[in-house]
Amino acid sequence: MFALSAMLALGSAPCVMAASGPIHRTLRPLAMGDAFTAVVDDKDAMHYNPAGLNLMGRLGNASRRPMMARYPLDKFDMHMDFLGTALPVDEALDILRFWQNHQESFSDADAFKNDTSLSNDLSPFDRRPVRTALSNGGELAMHNFGMAYWANAQISPYVDVGVLLPQAGVERIDVDVVGQIAGAYSYFDDRLAVGLGYRMAKREQVGTIQISLADLQEDRRDEFNTSMQDTLDQKLREISDLGSIGHGIDAGVLWQQTSDLRLGAAVQNLFMVLNHEMVTPRLSVGLAYSPLRLQSNGRWKRKINFAFDLADLVNSERNWKPLNKINMGGEWEQTLIPWVLKGRLSAGIKGGYPTAGLGGNLLTVFHYEFATWAEEGGYYTGQREERYYMMKFGIGI
Repeated sequence: MFALSAMLALGSAPCVMAASGPIHRTLRPLAMGDAFTAVVDDKDAMHYNPAGLNLMGRLGNASRRPMMARYPLDKFDMHMDFLGTALPVDEALDILRFWQNHQESFSDADAFKNDTSLSNDLSPFDRRPVRTALSNGGELAMHNFGMAYWANAQISPYVDVGVLLPQAGVERIDVDVVGQIAGAYSYFDDRLAVGLGYRMAKREQVGTIQISLADLQEDRRDEFNTSMQDTLDQKLREISDLGSIGHGIDAGVLWQQTSDLRLGAAVQNLFMVLNHEMVTPRLSVGLAYSPLRLQSNGRWKRKINFAFDLADLVNSERNWKPLNKINMGGEWEQTLIPWVLKGRLSAGIKGGYPTAGLGGNLLTVFHYEFATWAEEGGYYTGQREERYYMMKFGIGI
């Protein structure tokens, strides 16, 4: 286990200063602090540790792994998420209050000129990007095999007070589209699981776009439309560049120390070159503690997990600090109405910031998820919290 972890670390080390690669963080892990490297007992193993695919159809299987029979059994996991939206709610509420206070000024030129408080009220938002995200995807997972596709889009709009006239813009737009396939196998009487996956990724980025009130005036509208068309044409040319497609390897290991304790290590985006630029692999190690006495595989199924991770260990993009790498959390999943309704509550700490969430499914087909977490917007934990709230709805079995 530790030898394999060391090999993964050595493979990641040469790329410490490269760009960040495509990472799909799903809501169940995010709600419990994103500490999931050793939990990975469902479809999310595709995104955190492919060795977890070996647990599908085995946890809770009394005939195959009698010592793990108390765990809830998932033989097959297939989900399609229609749409997920992550919003920085605190910033959005500030903007909404600003809009409500000055709505008339943006609908009438005379009111705009006479609004003496507009500039002062706009100052707190000056070039402050409001980062939002959209996601869509689907996964299929079963014992020792999984496949997935997903798309993440991030957009950062902002306003600029300006010297003479206010302006609006987008700091950047990032879109990742990824397809994955992975397999796993177990050794040493199922105590060691090893997983290996392949991912293909396409990333499109748009730099700063800024619009002023002058751009919307009739005498400058044609010039603005031409500039936007040139940007669109350039993006279309980049999409056709097959050399910009990234190909990477995911690898992971799990070690079942006892029926309650599991250790894991995983790396994503190994050896990937994306848009002609080397990508930093994401290396994480962790442990999961699942008290066997608290699990139930009966009519009232129950799953309780606690986890601890050291995440993204080789990435120093935001000034490597130990606290930024520590994730921990727990979850309680419970059947509320047999064969009708299942719910899950989660909480944790991700990089020094609290996380929480809930999820579950109705009639085993319709599923819902909600999570809140924070990313560090500065260079050390606590400098600038960027909190997100995300909801997802989908179908699956």
